[in-house]
Amino acid sequence: MLDGLAVVVGIMVGSGIFRTPGTVAALLGRPWLTFVAWTLGGAVGFLGALIFAELSTRYPQAGGKYVYAREAFGRRVAFAIGWIEALGTYCAAIAAIGVVCGEYLARLCGWPGNGARLGAGLVLAFMGMNLVGVSVGRWAQNVATAAKVLALLAAIGIAAAAGTGAGWKGALPAAPSGLAAWGALALAFQSVIWTYYGYPDAAKIAEEVKDPDRALPRILLFGIASVTALYLLLNAAFLQVLPFERIASSNLVAGDVAEAIFGSRGGTLMAALALLVVLASLNGNLFVTPRVVFGLARDGLGPKALAQVNEGGSPWAAMILVGAFSAALAASGTFEGLLSLAIVFVLVTDGFMVLVLFRLRSREPRAPFRVPLYPALPLVFLGVYGVLFVAAILQQPLLSAAAVGALVATYALFRLFSSTA
Repeated sequence: MLDGLAVVVGIMVGSGIFRTPGTVAALLGRPWLTFVAWTLGGAVGFLGALIFAELSTRYPQAGGKYVYAREAFGRRVAFAIGWIEALGTYCAAIAAIGVVCGEYLARLCGWPGNGARLGAGLVLAFMGMNLVGVSVGRWAQNVATAAKVLALLAAIGIAAAAGTGAGWKGALPAAPSGLAAWGALALAFQSVIWTYYGYPDAAKIAEEVKDPDRALPRILLFGIASVTALYLLLNAAFLQVLPFERIASSNLVAGDVAEAIFGSRGGTLMAALALLVVLASLNGNLFVTPRVVFGLARDGLGPKALAQVNEGGSPWAAMILVGAFSAALAASGTFEGLLSLAIVFVLVTDGFMVLVLFRLRSREPRAPFRVPLYPALPLVFLGVYGVLFVAAILQQPLLSAAAVGALVATYALFRLFSSTA
């Protein structure tokens, strides 16, 4: 259970909490509304964790979402969900995290450039580490996760002691109100969802978890609860130290907080901590994503070569595919563009998981773990994701159309790439 919890928390506490608090504050314009957004993000994440807890205990197999889609709607739908998630959602996410890693490393070392090429190199380096074997990847994840959580808790304590509460007062001059505030909340919530995302990844390592019926729900629910508490404390710490206007204009709020307390050396120290955090997240994503590709190939929904495992237990061929494609995206993309692409895919695939749950429940009501207050809670989750998807279409129509087009094209290509069609 400890390994699975370290993977989930390590992925969730990543680049988002350093890059998105300023964006969310700028969009919402009021301290209390910003804090509400982070609270609601944790609540929605908990609903999602409940859904994936039931799905993962019904089918504790490597692969996650595509396994559930296969059991509910057949192999063609599973093929589309699996490959879109692996090469769409997670490769874009890995690339975005890699870019942030490159930016922080460049900042620490004083190197010029935007960090994209450095990020691509870091993706390839962590791919190589995970190719050595499962035990190496897990050991690195456990150590990095423990270190960064302890460091963030220390930062919260220092901020609480040194701050004056300056950020809790006032509002931005252009703070939205009325209907505009709801639109801003929907847009800001995309960044919040990204920052909380990662809990479904416990499902991808289900076959490697002992006693999955008991351990998987605990990993999912305790993971999201722990991260929600950490994020709320961090945002409270930011508001305790910095004026709200400065938070709203910052791309690295934690660094500005450290600089305000300790001077320029504090900013450098926080940049180093940020690099540690995002490196752990990068490693966690590279650990779990190839297992989706491995599961697809093993089930005849991809080239059989991708189902090969080396002596260390790593799906090496799938690892190379995911690492190489993610590195290419990192070298050619920006954090904002890669983040937006990943979020649209998340809204589509995770929203579809609610329909999968309904289908499976109608066939077999019994399960090792069952979502409480069914079907109300899954419908609330689906409704939130539906609103966010409409907001994404309105704000980024071309990107949303490209993401949906990729999903449709993947579904149509099933007969060409499925070895058993």
